[in-house]
Amino acid sequence: MSTAAPYNQWSVIRMGLPVIVVHGGAGKWKDERIPIGVEQVRQAALVGFEVLKRGGSALDAAEVCTAYMESCGKLNAGVSAARNLDGIRELDAMIVDGSRLDFGSVAAVTGIYNPISLARYVMEKTPHKFFAGENARRVYAQMLADGYRPERSPGILDITAETLGPVSDDTVGCVVVDSQGRVAATSSTGGTRKKMPGRVGDSPIMGAGAYANEVCGVAATGQGEHIIRVLLSRTVALYVEQGDDPQLAARRGIELLIEKTGSEAGLIVADVKGGTGMWTNAKAMPAAVICGDESSLRVFSMRDEINSYEP
Repeated sequence: MSTAAPYNQWSVIRMGLPVIVVHGGAGKWKDERIPIGVEQVRQAALVGFEVLKRGGSALDAAEVCTAYMESCGKLNAGVSAARNLDGIRELDAMIVDGSRLDFGSVAAVTGIYNPISLARYVMEKTPHKFFAGENARRVYAQMLADGYRPERSPGILDITAETLGPVSDDTVGCVVVDSQGRVAATSSTGGTRKKMPGRVGDSPIMGAGAYANEVCGVAATGQGEHIIRVLLSRTVALYVEQGDDPQLAARRGIELLIEKTGSEAGLIVADVKGGTGMWTNAKAMPAAVICGDESSLRVFSMRDEINSYEP
């Protein structure tokens, strides 16, 4: 356990905010696809940061950033997600509002290619937190009827900084801290390739695929069955609360996963002090970070450069 003093939220000096950290999935990326993944997370970070510049909240930026990755057609989420054994794309997604310790999740949804926005609708507009399968499609229909988000084409929403207004190889996700210190985290995926129909991984499970509170946000990527076993995102957030900086917390989280499961994963972390971190034991994890303004944008891909990241 860390010997650092417990995290004191009242001593926070919010230098370098807002912050956005994005990942495009940790795994055994083919060499020729790594630059594609890096470019997509770079674009996603800029898209999300544009929302923050327009006065949007951490939740707004996280939704738009993730929706971009779902719609880009280059990552294992949304329109280009992995297919299950029946050849169908079943998608999982979650959004977490750290300022209210709230979340919305959807799992095993089909015919819906921006599940992150449906997850936010579940959180904000229903009395429940988690919908799955065909019944999630019914909630999607209600979302459209309510005018919560516009649809550009069947199953694909029109989600941009403008439509919200001023306000791969694996899973995609992001962590955002806005200028007011509000934290949001997301996770969205098509799951493992050739998965059994109905399989649900870590992405829509609070504390596993993502987690956020008033201190920090975490998003995980990797083999969901093993990430769930150690509640990886919540565990890493606890390390930050106990005094670890985000980079150390991410490293400790992956070390715990290896110790308990022998599996591979990746993590991104950001806290309300403006600290950021990332770690992986997989071959690659395309990632991007912006702290304060676009001029700080940095992108990463391979394990060694990610694990030597210095905020």
